[in-house]
Amino acid sequence: MRLIKGFTPNWFTAGMGTGIVALDAYLLPAGPGWLRTVGTGLWFLNMALVAGLLVLMGLRAVVDPQGVKKIFTHPMQSMFFGAIPMAFTTVVNGFFDMGPHYFGASAYHVGAVLWVINTIIALGSVIIIPFLMFISHDHDLSGMTAVWLMPIVPAEVVAASSGLMLPHLSNLALQQDVFVGTMVLWAFSVPMAFLLLGTLFLRLALHKLPPRELAISTWITLGTLGTGIMGLMMVAKDSAIVYPHIAASIAGAATLASLVLWGLGLWWMVHSFLISGYYLLKRSLPFNLGWWGLTFPLGVFTGGTDLLYHAMGTAIFRWAAMGFFVLLAAFWIMVALFTIRHLAELGQPLLRPSIDADTEDAGDEEEVG
Repeated sequence: MRLIKGFTPNWFTAGMGTGIVALDAYLLPAGPGWLRTVGTGLWFLNMALVAGLLVLMGLRAVVDPQGVKKIFTHPMQSMFFGAIPMAFTTVVNGFFDMGPHYFGASAYHVGAVLWVINTIIALGSVIIIPFLMFISHDHDLSGMTAVWLMPIVPAEVVAASSGLMLPHLSNLALQQDVFVGTMVLWAFSVPMAFLLLGTLFLRLALHKLPPRELAISTWITLGTLGTGIMGLMMVAKDSAIVYPHIAASIAGAATLASLVLWGLGLWWMVHSFLISGYYLLKRSLPFNLGWWGLTFPLGVFTGGTDLLYHAMGTAIFRWAAMGFFVLLAAFWIMVALFTIRHLAELGQPLLRPSIDADTEDAGDEEEVG
């Protein structure tokens, strides 16, 4: 019961990180065969992990509905409802990439059903959580971090995921509907993310670095740009199926925009390194679930780099993708080991109830993922 009542949605960041490592390992350009096997194994592991997390979240909703309600009204923990559809997406994508080898054509049907369910959850995140920010949360510019991106990004994540599903749909009309819907979902996230990135730059300039407990959160900026690239490159690929008469124009525009996002992503990557390094040099970077923010954002940026390489054939993207993946694998191993060690040695401190009637604002930073 303590485990259930203490469960919060920031735990889904572990599913996000594990799932994206699995997909990137499987899809790495010119990757060795054993790496594809590792990626497949991690995908199955992540299916079990995400399923377990969904069960825990469902159980808490049943046995502790008031606690779940407090998560929605909490200005930090509510942001992590966006982690649920993003973790789920890594499972859905695996059904299109790896699933057919094990489950045959039925993998496409399962993936399509799960994609629809996941899209509904993502829309709930991108609409409901920002509205709660407007009417009930207590926010100010000095307290803003890149965590504000978490409820916004899921729409573009499921948009990018739809590009894997579209070629397997039954008729052209349905494919065109999904294609247009994909662009709307992408627009729900990426332009909003640009507004938040600009505001985040202003916040950092005026109020300096985020608290040390949230230093890793800056890496989230990389995620919204990476999934933005993936969504655009999927549009470029699928346009040949749904609108062949204008496919060249769509693909050219999508590729050009992706290059702009990739360059901006490099800027945020460098500054994320600098901010993390600054705290490391001060020996002031305590471990918490927020360290999983090192994985998924870098993973989707790696995936976007993969797609740019396949579209353009430029060697720089291939080498960049390989370098990013090595860094991603190192981050995932480090964070996974730290998570397991802290759970084992510290008596499950990360699972203690983090929101109750007596929660003080001063304790929020320590509890957040």
